Amino acid sequence: MCGGIRIKQYGNPHIGKIIKELREHRGMSQEALAQEAFFSRSTLSQIELGNQECPEDTLSAIKMALNIEHLPLRDAERPEFRDMLHKWCSVISERNVEESKVLRKKLAIIKLLPHDRELNRLFSLFDCKYHLLLNDLIASKKVMEELKDDLDELSDIQLYHYYYNLGMHNVISKQYQAALKFYLKAYELMNHGFEKNLTLYFYIAYCYHELGYVARATAFLEEVCKYFDKSLGNIPELSVYCLLGTCYIRTGLLQRSKIWLDKAFTIATNEYKANENSYTKEHLGIILLNYGLLYRMAKKWNIAIEYFDKAFTYLDEDNDNYLETLYQKTRTTIEKGNSLFCNNLLAKGIKLSKGNEIYAIMFEALKLIITPSEESAKLFETKIIPFLLENDHDSLLLDYCSFLRDYYKSKGKGFKTRALDMSDIICNVYLKMHEGGIN
Repeated sequence: MCGGIRIKQYGNPHIGKIIKELREHRGMSQEALAQEAFFSRSTLSQIELGNQECPEDTLSAIKMALNIEHLPLRDAERPEFRDMLHKWCSVISERNVEESKVLRKKLAIIKLLPHDRELNRLFSLFDCKYHLLLNDLIASKKVMEELKDDLDELSDIQLYHYYYNLGMHNVISKQYQAALKFYLKAYELMNHGFEKNLTLYFYIAYCYHELGYVARATAFLEEVCKYFDKSLGNIPELSVYCLLGTCYIRTGLLQRSKIWLDKAFTIATNEYKANENSYTKEHLGIILLNYGLLYRMAKKWNIAIEYFDKAFTYLDEDNDNYLETLYQKTRTTIEKGNSLFCNNLLAKGIKLSKGNEIYAIMFEALKLIITPSEESAKLFETKIIPFLLENDHDSLLLDYCSFLRDYYKSKGKGFKTRALDMSDIICNVYLKMHEGGIN
């Protein structure tokens, strides 16, 4: 960013002082700059001392000679630079990496004017978005840390971008509880009067979904669909339809789910035929996974397994969606009553989930479900359920606690207390879901 050069003056220097420091940072003498700009050294000296006004044509010549044409040295130039910053933000939101990179290089010049705190804050807020676009969490965190001391000076729209960035940082880090809290702060600020951002709605829904609060996720996604034609966001229809289909599955609305999955599948198939890239390929795999989940919920085991097998062909083994498909296929095979045929699936799942804590836990849980016993129940209670409670995996908690509750009920009166304990956890999870999971 501008070679690390920063002007020393942090007050409100006159334009001559700024020109002098820019010239010195460029390593140019007064004579060299005056010659390059086609006027006398004495005139430049008087301008730098503040004894003479700097006319527009002279200033333009100086800026060209210093290669800082876009730097807003006068107040009248600041609105144009601010507009360029917002254009950069829009390009980042459109995920145009190359154009974002070009604009960043042009706009980073504002760092040469640290006294212009407003434009520097805007650059930093959008620079964080740029780093998040590149999934550079270290760089984005550094930028946000630098902004912490300025929070009291941020306007509502600047605070909105600040909290939105923190939300995105945590989503990429898969810290969905923290992400949701920041996104909801941004949502509250957005409701102060500026335009709806459907991208924010989508990510709020995504966090709610990942935390198991599918009813709330569905409400936000339906809002996105409602305003899609007004172009208030940059989220592809494919992503929205796929996630909405998943939410309807988890709320038991299977027919409605199929409608949205069918829409997503049509879009994904057409995009994949037009451009066989990793994005469209993975989305096809995710949609097929969700079709499998839909038919698993409908207890049509064979059809579900067929879709899971189709999904594998579009997903890479080092991807969480592959592990999810393998988990769902294994769980479906168990529910179908073919637990004896699960050994190979479990072995593969355990092998692939090494280093992936949550899926390692999930495949361990399936292994215990296949052979329920007092010992396996204790492992659920002492290891698996505490981990899920601590890490907010509520949908899995409901699944495994329901399994344990039914297991204890089948064991008779001697296990009544432990069955009630599982029921208490289930009730607390449902209450948490109802409240949206935010303290």
